Amino acid sequence: MELAYKDLRDMVEKRAEESKDKVFIYFYDDVVTFKQFNERINRFANGLKSIGVKKGDTVHIYLNNSPEFLYAALAVNKLGAIAGPINCWWSADEVKFLLNDSGGKYLVVESAYYQNIEDMKSSLTTLQKIVFLGDDPPKDTIPYQELMKHSDVLGPVAISPDDDAYLFYTSGTTGKPKGALLTHSNALYAVMGVRSVLHSDEEKGDEVALIFLPLFHVNAMMSMVSALYSGVTVALRLTFSASEFGEVVERYKVTFFSGVPAVYNILILIADDVKKHDLSSLKFGVCGAAPLAEETFKKFEATYGIKIVEGYGLTEGTVVSTLNPLDGVRKIGSIGKSLPGQEVKVVDDNGKSLGVDEIGELVIKGGAIMKRYHNRPEETSQTVIDGWLHTGDIGYVDADGYYFIVDRKKDMVIRGGENIYPKEIENVLYEHPKVMDAAVIGVPDKVMGEEAKAFIVLKPGEKATEDEIKAYTKSRLAEFKVPKYVEFIDDLPKNIIGKVLKKELRAREREKTIKERKV
Repeated sequence: MELAYKDLRDMVEKRAEESKDKVFIYFYDDVVTFKQFNERINRFANGLKSIGVKKGDTVHIYLNNSPEFLYAALAVNKLGAIAGPINCWWSADEVKFLLNDSGGKYLVVESAYYQNIEDMKSSLTTLQKIVFLGDDPPKDTIPYQELMKHSDVLGPVAISPDDDAYLFYTSGTTGKPKGALLTHSNALYAVMGVRSVLHSDEEKGDEVALIFLPLFHVNAMMSMVSALYSGVTVALRLTFSASEFGEVVERYKVTFFSGVPAVYNILILIADDVKKHDLSSLKFGVCGAAPLAEETFKKFEATYGIKIVEGYGLTEGTVVSTLNPLDGVRKIGSIGKSLPGQEVKVVDDNGKSLGVDEIGELVIKGGAIMKRYHNRPEETSQTVIDGWLHTGDIGYVDADGYYFIVDRKKDMVIRGGENIYPKEIENVLYEHPKVMDAAVIGVPDKVMGEEAKAFIVLKPGEKATEDEIKAYTKSRLAEFKVPKYVEFIDDLPKNIIGKVLKKELRAREREKTIKERKV
């Protein structure tokens, strides 16, 4: 599949030429055309150059959803540098690890998160310059608005399609996040495949996307890149707001949105209020990041009369590798078919391809597969083998070419689209002075899809409460990683070599759920 643009800079500039005065972003009272978007990116890129940013440098972005986030990210891309979004939900310790691991010299941060950086500044090993977005810039920071005073004409920069464009950190099973390096061509291949499945050329110009997922996630960032690629107008919001969803759809004539299962569950619960607004423009919603329950799928479509399109992807695969077709057969419970330009197959533990309905690991190949993990050659070689990205997800393909996920090799919990690795929580729990043994699994949740549950074995003679355990983990981890449920038990089920049998813990939870339903 041939790329339509040479790189992300080429894409932004050609889109600005073609769409000019068409609105690209509605962000509350801020309205930005495609032409203005390109000009503001150029101003910030020239500003970054003035403080020393050059090709290959990593510039971290620690901002909430806003046009400024996008100016920063695309300005970095235009310079041939690497945009490194920071998860605003992470704890200070997690952010500190990321900044030191990446080797990034530059940071763009807003006032809401500056204190986190100030508190850890003495322990940051490579950070040199901080660009501050907000009122009253602290001493030794560079005001964002000063950088925006530069020229809106940017000189040439030599960029190759294989140059690094983004560094997205994703949690690892060992508890330490890994930085996935995505190139200009990775991003372009991914959005080109999505475009071919979800949109037709005839619709071009009439589409309006509602984006409220966080831009520090590869999902929302690539959604914005996709909108640029296709000339789609975007209603951008700080976050998902159930109370304003209907109003935003009506006001901007939104035609589609992207959400996680928790969003669809909430919209079902408040349907009466949402449907007071004119939703006639809405055609479909995209759902990814976590499995959508069949009950939710059917109920949402019946309630709102629009289609849900489920897909599947990973950060390492530049967000999306499979989608159900918008026009055609959509199979409930399926993650769809492979996107154009990407190959998906199911393999056994030896890497041998399996046939229809045979269960094995999903592996992916194509132009959207990450370049590598930053500074982790061994983990890269274990994850990408002969060009195939090993996902760690277990599934199968049916006779029609639709893929299904049935389990996860890794014990990852997906809470509202956020990945949580039990090992990370367990490491913290083991540091609690009263805890002797601990295990964490994911349990079903009607709103968030899954929540983390911790099983705790206390040391002899010790006593503790559920709130005490939660408070301890909350002090050490991002809030969304704190287990919603804590159960104290006498012993954890283990095999002969001492490995915790989490399958048995899950089986207990399933039996408990069945009993509760019967009651």
